[in-house]
Amino acid sequence: MRSSGRGAEHVDLDHLDWVEDAPRRARSGADRRAAERRGGAGRAPAQERRSAERRSGERRGSQAASRQSSGGASGASRASASGRAAKAEPGRAASPPARRADRRGPEPAVLGPGVAERRGLMLVTFLLVVYGLVMAYSASSAEAYFQHGSSFYFFGRQVAWVGLGVAAMWFLSRVDYAWFRKAAVPIAGLAIAGLLLVLVPGVGSVINGARRWIYLGGQGVQPSELAKVAMVILVATLVVRRPWEITTFTGFLRVCVITILPAAGLIMLEPDLGTTIVLVGAVVAVLIAAGAPLRYLFGLAFTGAFALLALIAVEPYRLQRLVTFLDPWKDQQGTGYQATQSLISIASGRVFGVGLGNSVQKFGFLPEQGTDMITGIIGEELGLIGLLVLLALYAALAWMCFRIALNCKDLFGKLLATGITAIIIGQACINVGAALGLLPLTGVPLPLVSLGGTSMLVVLAGLGIMLNVSTNRRSHIGEAGAPRSYPARPLARSSSAGPARTR
Repeated sequence: MRSSGRGAEHVDLDHLDWVEDAPRRARSGADRRAAERRGGAGRAPAQERRSAERRSGERRGSQAASRQSSGGASGASRASASGRAAKAEPGRAASPPARRADRRGPEPAVLGPGVAERRGLMLVTFLLVVYGLVMAYSASSAEAYFQHGSSFYFFGRQVAWVGLGVAAMWFLSRVDYAWFRKAAVPIAGLAIAGLLLVLVPGVGSVINGARRWIYLGGQGVQPSELAKVAMVILVATLVVRRPWEITTFTGFLRVCVITILPAAGLIMLEPDLGTTIVLVGAVVAVLIAAGAPLRYLFGLAFTGAFALLALIAVEPYRLQRLVTFLDPWKDQQGTGYQATQSLISIASGRVFGVGLGNSVQKFGFLPEQGTDMITGIIGEELGLIGLLVLLALYAALAWMCFRIALNCKDLFGKLLATGITAIIIGQACINVGAALGLLPLTGVPLPLVSLGGTSMLVVLAGLGIMLNVSTNRRSHIGEAGAPRSYPARPLARSSSAGPARTR
């Protein structure tokens, strides 16, 4: 019931009086039924009581009607005040709907699509970065003190690169990953230009016989790190533009020639065999996710193995590394020195390690202890437990990244996420395998852990792209017309049907 007059827009709360009088009405009804059961002499008084109650009710109704017509606004205000008083009094009974709402409690929060993977990826990345900063300081403190007079020299530079990487990760996580599809060719051109500049005398710096860095403002930049991500973006763009072509030999060969040969050839001129292997592996992972035929993939693998053997054969130091891998203890003080010192470091740590900061191998015994061979220092100081924790973090990172790639319904996002995952996890496998003596030494840093500014920046930027793929709207809707299996040639456009190919 709504009151009239000035208070017509407010709900009349006089029904609360009925709620309060409910026990009294129930008692009067019970008394009436008991009187009727007694019968006889009890019926007349019961009838008189009913008639008296009816007359009193009519009088109250007429009085309420007169009050309502004369002062609607004041009645509404009194009703609101009585409702507020009823809410304020703890002993007053609540209405049944309110009691049911209290029993239900708050609704459980439901995460949106990709949010769980995004949070998991951020957590694992944070743990790996912290793990890496601690171990980078411990592994490089001795060398930094003897060479630069401060044990925090390399650690401070690494913290600065981590800050830049986190900023790039935050920025790219908010940039629609579809933008990289439009900028694939300029990014690839920038990467190729950087690889060419490295080879120019006076521009590229030679360190340990390799020309891989360009020094800008006293800080070295490694263009080959950018080239890995650039080639992944390029191959994903080429596949999405004409997805049916990778099912043909000429189309598959064209994609491989464009994305592998220029970058891999320039990187091998530095020379850097480890980065070349990572780049080729990432491109192959994208082609596998795109659905390339197995016969072409096996042919590419056979060609790559033959080219790898040829590259090893033409360089004596690579051949020595291969022989050393087969028996590193044959020449412990020569070609097998780094491999054997890494094994000694890991073996001396046993199960629980010698303690954080108590490594002996970092005092000039293990070469590249802060970069390529930091796994050996981890095994010495933290032991088997520390290595297992490191491997568990990388396994969790791989799991989150592959879940993002599998759940993405957009073809470009799926291929991009697959390539970035292959770069990070493949590089980690090569580094750990070389430190444990399972793979030949290739000079590949450990992602998010080893010292190295460009590697840290590029890896965190790639993870920022992964974060955007995880929760991007197009990742869970997909582009219209993106097929799961591709025909051998494009479908003809007809007037009745829609477009035969995706944009």
